[in-house]
Amino acid sequence: MSKRIGFIILSHANPPQLLRLVRCLQRVYDNPPIACHHDFAQCPFSPDEFPSEVRFVSPHINTRWGQFSLVAAALRALKLLYRDVAPDWFVLMSGADYPTMRSEKVLEELASGGVDALLDFREITDVPSNSDFPSAENPALRYYDSPEHLALAWQRYVGSNVWFPIIRSGPRIGRHTIYLPFPAWRLPFGPRFKAFCGDQWFTGNQKVAEILLNPTDKHMQLRRHLRLRTVPDECYYHTILGNTPHLRISRATRRFADWRCGGHPRNLGLSDLTAITSSNAYFARKFAPDSPVLNEIDRMLS
Repeated sequence: MSKRIGFIILSHANPPQLLRLVRCLQRVYDNPPIACHHDFAQCPFSPDEFPSEVRFVSPHINTRWGQFSLVAAALRALKLLYRDVAPDWFVLMSGADYPTMRSEKVLEELASGGVDALLDFREITDVPSNSDFPSAENPALRYYDSPEHLALAWQRYVGSNVWFPIIRSGPRIGRHTIYLPFPAWRLPFGPRFKAFCGDQWFTGNQKVAEILLNPTDKHMQLRRHLRLRTVPDECYYHTILGNTPHLRISRATRRFADWRCGGHPRNLGLSDLTAITSSNAYFARKFAPDSPVLNEIDRMLS
């Protein structure tokens, strides 16, 4: 029996780039189900400009980088995706992503891989050390395994935080956070519910979707804890799935990104094409709108 992939896309800008991604996914994956959460408050456009098969979350959530709104938006899109169809797999991606492997090979590998999720994750401890699970397929992703990032993850998700509102450009209200060197009070984490972190972009099967769409009391406690934490999208999925018994997770996400510039992946270009193709990644990020390398990838996929 053939397997099918669905896609959930988070976007907030560049409608032409989003439309190009959607059309590429339709072409490569034979018109798959696609659910998109677009923040129309940041960049308005008419959904009528998109193929009718693409469904948009309505009403949308006003999203901000580093806030829980991104998790809420992704869960809304996931719910919309599985409302009318039940794809065997789903892929969480941004509007700046792009497929980099032919669908038949992706589907074959997912069907034979023996796992439920492709998720970059590692445990957060109070004594950061190098991870035992480096991202061998893309060494640049070792940013997440560095002691510096693991120490930051402990501060973000486990340590005590004090924050106060500030005015950011826009203007809009932001937060300035002060990290304190001791654990927060009444944490949701413990020996039976450990804290995990990693890259937010992942792939899961129908079992993973059901887990995320049917939160337990512990999952809701984690949501409340992360609502005022920085970058919760790099902790929420990882902690829930990492603590789910008998869930088979591969840390090889099959996503290509270059984190060697620091806290954000850099834009990929023509000079990265060889590295992208040799990585055997299913998808890559991130790309600038109308980057010439996208034309080369289109030719490769066709």
